[in-house]
Amino acid sequence: MTKQVDYQILLQEVVKTALDAARSETEKRDSDSRGALFAYYDILDVIKTQAEIMEVPLGEVGLEAVDLGALLKLKAA
Repeated sequence: MTKQVDYQILLQEVVKTALDAARSETEKRDSDSRGALFAYYDILDVIKTQAEIMEVPLGEVGLEAVDLGALLKLKAA
């Protein structure tokens, strides 16, 4: 039987991977990167929203000091 901690670790890894990928996409300046960035943002926003609804501290899912809106700002050319 899987323990609750296993799910938490799984979710933390998904968040970490999505954040790393989103931050990597901000370095690029093409339309494909923008689309990927919005996809990562959507994934992270769903996780954050559901954590807030379920009253799970954002630190427990790896989003404690993350400004999701800042991810959508691509670096200037």
